[in-house]
Amino acid sequence: MTPNQCASFRENIPAYALGALDVDEAVALEAHLRICDSCPEELAGYRAVSDTLLTIVPPQRPPAALRQRLQARLPGRQKTRWQWPSWSFGQFALGAALALLVALNIFSLLQAQDIQRQQAQFAQQIQTGQAAFAMLAYPDTRSLPITGSDIAGTLLLDKEHSAAVLIAWDLPPLPENQTYQIWLIDPKGGRVSVGLFRPEIGQRLTSKAIFVKQDISGFTGLGVTREPAGGSNQPTSPRIFKVDF
Repeated sequence: MTPNQCASFRENIPAYALGALDVDEAVALEAHLRICDSCPEELAGYRAVSDTLLTIVPPQRPPAALRQRLQARLPGRQKTRWQWPSWSFGQFALGAALALLVALNIFSLLQAQDIQRQQAQFAQQIQTGQAAFAMLAYPDTRSLPITGSDIAGTLLLDKEHSAAVLIAWDLPPLPENQTYQIWLIDPKGGRVSVGLFRPEIGQRLTSKAIFVKQDISGFTGLGVTREPAGGSNQPTSPRIFKVDF
């Protein structure tokens, strides 16, 4: 290739040797070097000079303080420091008001639940009392004694209407995970559950109305056992007391 043809490429050889040539010009020069005989020799000379420049000045170790500052700026070396939130008086007052509002709502909810529980107990007592008065006014109602240790009471029984009212004194209190369960006893000793109840806290007298869909005259007695909360399919504990029909 003639010197005139290589002139434009020779101008870029020094910058190429130093790695400072633009990408497009570097691509063109590399294509020229593959077909030119003289330009590669000139490039080799410039590269020898550039390599010598890198070794003229010996490497210097940076100061330790500079190295530490640079390492501290790396994202992986930076630690998030916990800072206490700075609240203004208005923000603190608002937070206190919200906490008080939540506490009042919880207190109101608990009161409402307690009132509902008391209303349900009163409604049950009224229903039981009305059933007892109605049965006492009926001439065929039988009054049967409760037989059990340390427990006194009466069962008002109306076989014709398959209804009864259980009235017991001094039933032992139960934990929250237990309840009393009432069973009708058939002639073969089988048990049929007809209701659950719990004695009122602080009340010696406990009453429970019993309404049976099937004919109660086919049973020979009634018993009460202590069962897990929610009741059982069959008795799981000894009988508390019994009433024979």
